[in-house]
Amino acid sequence: MIKILVRALFATLWITVFLNLSTSVALAQRTYEPTTESLSKHEVPDWFKDAKLGIFIHWGVYSVPGYAPLTGELNKVVAERGWEYWFENNPYSEWYYNSMKLEGSPTYNYHRTTYGEGFTYDDFIPRFNAAITNCNPSKWAKLFSKVGARYVVLTTKHHDGFLLWPSKTRNQSGRVATRDIVGELTQAVRKEGMRMGVYYSGGIDWSFKDTTITDFNTLVGAIIQEKAYADYANAHWRELIDRYQPSILWNDLGYPIGQANEIMAYFYNRVPDGVMNDRFDLGGQLGLHFDFSWH
Repeated sequence: MIKILVRALFATLWITVFLNLSTSVALAQRTYEPTTESLSKHEVPDWFKDAKLGIFIHWGVYSVPGYAPLTGELNKVVAERGWEYWFENNPYSEWYYNSMKLEGSPTYNYHRTTYGEGFTYDDFIPRFNAAITNCNPSKWAKLFSKVGARYVVLTTKHHDGFLLWPSKTRNQSGRVATRDIVGELTQAVRKEGMRMGVYYSGGIDWSFKDTTITDFNTLVGAIIQEKAYADYANAHWRELIDRYQPSILWNDLGYPIGQANEIMAYFYNRVPDGVMNDRFDLGGQLGLHFDFSWH
């Protein structure tokens, strides 16, 4: 009886391993074309289905002032007060650059009271680069693993255009970190057995096009469509994919129209078991492919 049970268990394990290997091989062998039809054949991998907890890190120049008013939850505030009120009282510190330009806003007043009228956003950059010399990605990763996280997502470039990796493609030479935060954290996260993901603001980049957002219409209008920017953003995505092989692509606030499918196919063909969010397509208006929704 024991022999029969052992053989049955062995057979079950062998079938499971075989099926997993077959799935992995099938994923690796499939070639994706930059079309929604081809991209839609991508299957969400089991690792992501099982990953119930992840850590999302917003860290950049805006972390130096680290200020935003306590406004409340977006949908509720917008429903009660409107979009103009939301942006004037934006509770996200990563929007500090935009908020500090809105005369009379809490961030506008805080910035001038704390740093002086002549202190610019870029004046925070030396302070940030000085502070990151003390960053210990290994300690971060150990803590994330200890709380049970299965993946980590880092903001490689938020709307301010500041880069957390030493990119070969730069718009403003001063808006880049002096350490390869993306690379160091990626290595530390994987050492602890977790997956690494990268956030990238694909639709808005104030270092490339300095817009001021005051309501929903100006938000949509701020999404950059110029070919020069599309080339710039595409180069960044390819570089992030090639250098760090992320398991998650987390785009934000849209993308230059007609460019997203190229990046998606490029990603899947290099990281077959990777996943991406739905924010290449702001509001789902273009019907672009995605693996998971950010909601």
